[in-house]
Amino acid sequence: MNEEKFLRLKAFAAEPQQQNTEIILALLGEYPFDTFETDEDAVIAFAKAEDITAELLVDIEETLKPFCNKPFETELIEKQNWNAEWEKQFFDPITVDETVHIRAPFHPKGSEIPYCITIEPRMSFGTGHHRTTQMMISLMLQQKAKFKNSHVLDMGCGTGVLGIFAEKMGASDVLGIDNESWAAENATDNAKANGCSKFTAEFGDADLLKPMSDGCFDAVLANIHLNVLMTDGKSYLRVLKNEGLLFVSGFYTQDLPILRQYFSGQGAVYIAETNLEGWCAAVFRK
Repeated sequence: MNEEKFLRLKAFAAEPQQQNTEIILALLGEYPFDTFETDEDAVIAFAKAEDITAELLVDIEETLKPFCNKPFETELIEKQNWNAEWEKQFFDPITVDETVHIRAPFHPKGSEIPYCITIEPRMSFGTGHHRTTQMMISLMLQQKAKFKNSHVLDMGCGTGVLGIFAEKMGASDVLGIDNESWAAENATDNAKANGCSKFTAEFGDADLLKPMSDGCFDAVLANIHLNVLMTDGKSYLRVLKNEGLLFVSGFYTQDLPILRQYFSGQGAVYIAETNLEGWCAAVFRK
């Protein structure tokens, strides 16, 4: 049986880079790509190779052309070689706020630090390398007391790094949800590798929240794209308890006023933010 292959597409944003990077992310989200990264002036997107035909690539090229300064690059990647790809191109061990150390199994263990998390990335987003993940962790640290004996929802959990961190800070149970089955499997395996027994991950999207009771979570984590936050944010707040906290990221600093207006309209109160290299993360209280 042949191993599943993935297409890696790298699109180079023209000036103004930040604005065009956001546009490229939004446009690629309309195609079968489901995992995204940014690398300086480029957007890197991944999809199952079988879902991207030659004809579709031509259409993508025409769509992105006004926002790129040169043609995009593509590469086929074997699923089983994903760790090597991350080790080579993206994933270095990181330490957040001198408190949380995130490494892959192929990295040597770091020095003693309060929280150590081992993440095997595979095809999932969320190694801690991206600014948005780092900022979410920083905001979670600031609200550490809120996670003790809490019920936590991690939307778009990817590798499970945020949900795993929530359990390490004392959460009594954590539910991760991701719209890719292999991401949910990856998160489950990472939780086990970190000795986490209270973290579970399910394949799905915000529709999984519909049968849940109002106010069943103390905290909701959502490091997703802006358009998803604007579409599903109401559902996140419905399952959040009164006085519960919603942590969001995956958007640029310039978009925070839009989100503040949106969540204010849903009855949530903005309480904190952090910014890093043009990206933003924020916390709202229901």
